[in-house]
This record gives sequence, C-alpha cells and structure tokens, in this order.
Amino acid sequence: MKNVKYVRISPKDIDGILIACKTLSESLEKPNIIIGQFNSLTPSQRTAIKNEWSKREAILKSKVEHNHNNNDDMYLTCIMVNLNIIATKYNIDPATVCMCINPPCKDNCKILVK
Repeated sequence: MKNVKYVRISPKDIDGILIACKTLSESLEKPNIIIGQFNSLTPSQRTAIKNEWSKREAILKSKVEHNHNNNDDMYLTCIMVNLNIIATKYNIDPATVCMCINPPCKDNCKILVK
C-alpha cells in the first residue's frame, strides 16, 4: 500500500482557488465536493485531464486567432464548454477540471484544508 501524501492548504488559499475555478467553469457545486473529487483522481487521471485541456486550448486559440472579431465573451464561453466536456468524461465537476489544470499541489498529492 502506497503512502498518501497530503498538502496542507489554508481555507483562505483554497477559497481563492475555488472562487476562480467556480467562476471560470460556472460551477454551482459545494467546495467540499470539488476538493473530494480532486482528491479522488489518480495522478494519471490528473495528467490526462491536463493533456486533454492543452489540446483543446490549442485548437481554441487557433480558431480565435483566425477570427478577426476577437470576442472575449466567446472565448470565455468556449473555455467553460471545454471544462464541461472534459468533466463529463471523468464524471466530475468542471471546477475540479479547472483545479487539475493548475493544481495547488503535485499530481501525486491530495489536499488537506487546515
């Protein structure tokens, strides 16, 4: 059995992370559910989520660059849609996907709020 590594994060710091993720993904889920989902993902799942996000982001950026009417609202909407598509594949909340893209800890660690 492997030892599980935990990273302590203050409630203030995790609130900042969750507010950003929930706003970007337009998530309505409770913070403890998002953290629980994040902790339940394996390191390989977190890496796969990051890789899928990178591919989708590259496609989105290439499409936006060809669009002469750079519309920030359209770009943000597409980001939200991409977060939801990836979340559906893993049966998690889109805010959890957002946390995987820019995690507050290493891929092999779990979050402990204290």
